[in-house]
Amino acid sequence: MLSVTDIMTKEVISIAPNAPISDAAKILAEHRFDGVPVIDASNVLVGILTEYDMVSSAAIHLPTLQTVLQNLKVFQKDKSQFQKEVQEISSLKVEDVMNKDPLTLAENATYEEAVKAFKDHHRVNPIPVIDTKKHVIGVVSRYDVLKAFEEFK
Repeated sequence: MLSVTDIMTKEVISIAPNAPISDAAKILAEHRFDGVPVIDASNVLVGILTEYDMVSSAAIHLPTLQTVLQNLKVFQKDKSQFQKEVQEISSLKVEDVMNKDPLTLAENATYEEAVKAFKDHHRVNPIPVIDTKKHVIGVVSRYDVLKAFEEFK
């Protein structure tokens, strides 16, 4: 029987809860990830940060961000006018925005359980795979599920 450990990505890129939100955005953009596990200094999963979390979170004041972006030319000429807004956005930490209770899969989960998790939770991607001590041993994405489907047809 196919298990989640057969299809998961074992080389996990993660981020610390106290990292700047800009670092997380850079990781998501550079790797084209939908989300990244948030892991503390003991390698314990404390949350997940997804693109959805970043866009929908009340912590990111979207009207402020829109104002800064719309007035970028003015901003470049008179930085003091927008300094407070930019500081608010740049001072955010991952822990301010992350989902503190992420969906996870146990290391002994089956392929079928992974498929069901994605069917039941449409916005979730990826799902961290954890051991009994909540250490992240991998992540499984929708892509991993689909790739496995093709390989084992």
